[in-house]
Amino acid sequence: MYLAFYISSHGFGHMTRCLSIIENILKNTEYNIYIACDKFQNDFAKSYLKDYNDRVIYKDIITDVGLVNKKDSLEVDKKLLEKKLLNFINTWDEVVLEEVDFFSKLRVKSIITDISPIGCLVGKKLNLDTILISNFTWVEQYEYLNIDKNIISAFRDTYLCVNKFIKYDMCLPVDSINCDVIENVGFVCREIDEVKVKEIKLKYKDCIFITCGKSANLSSIDVKNFKGTIFTTSGIEINNTEGASIVRLPLDIKDTQNYIAASDIVITKAGWGTIAECVIGHSGMVLIERPSAREDTFSIDNISQRNLGISINEDELHNIDVLEIKEQLENKVNYNKLNTYTNDVDRVVNLILDN
Repeated sequence: MYLAFYISSHGFGHMTRCLSIIENILKNTEYNIYIACDKFQNDFAKSYLKDYNDRVIYKDIITDVGLVNKKDSLEVDKKLLEKKLLNFINTWDEVVLEEVDFFSKLRVKSIITDISPIGCLVGKKLNLDTILISNFTWVEQYEYLNIDKNIISAFRDTYLCVNKFIKYDMCLPVDSINCDVIENVGFVCREIDEVKVKEIKLKYKDCIFITCGKSANLSSIDVKNFKGTIFTTSGIEINNTEGASIVRLPLDIKDTQNYIAASDIVITKAGWGTIAECVIGHSGMVLIERPSAREDTFSIDNISQRNLGISINEDELHNIDVLEIKEQLENKVNYNKLNTYTNDVDRVVNLILDN
């Protein structure tokens, strides 16, 4: 019996948080898994789940567009986004028919989508229980950007196919989901290995982590008043003249959550997946403001109100003073509260299997 996951191909955050769920299911049940996502994300999943590849089927398809940024920026390019969304919507009928045909050869218990409209449509076509799990939907995101109403209507129609909505902590106000079962859960992330975290801290001592996500492309960041270790991801050039050790983590690294947990400070785009890793790893967060993305703005406001982190604008990102940031974090963050957060993946899995 298979559980079919349709995972947004927008960035890597949707895939990594789904991998925490999928790994838990594979480790603790007899279910097999079907994963539909783009090749870029699926290649990462294959590497991460290599011990279970005989129980996982991967399908490389475009499952989402999400948001499209302007070159070397975190600002959304609305015109290009609308063009890509229209092209994407025009593929839905053909892709759904191909998926339905493929599933004629498999026994599928339910569809889980985060947050691809393709999964919703496949679930409806097959008359299967369809579970949406997310902290937002694209309807609210696109309304915020004043995207073409016909595009928004097409996405809204797909969400009508959902039977159960599992709402992550810090979920945006959502009016596009109208189903009988709505469950609220906490944060989830891939399992943090405390032994590995201690090894990283022992090896690198004073650490900070700077990332804008695997799919971002900012040009360079200057860091001053820091002589420890800076972990960073591909696509970001870190400049430091004070002797800091810069460790560029490979694109295919499978445990960024451990490096985040080992870091005193994490400077990151405000994606939910990385925020979850910071909260569960109890790391001080510096979130990069992106006013054109409603999810980011909502998450930053939420984190600030809970005293779990601070934020900076994109212009400040180019010249980071670590001493100033440390002082701001010490004045703002309630570390006792931060340290109480735990991984809620077990409960999420139980809600999926209980369908």
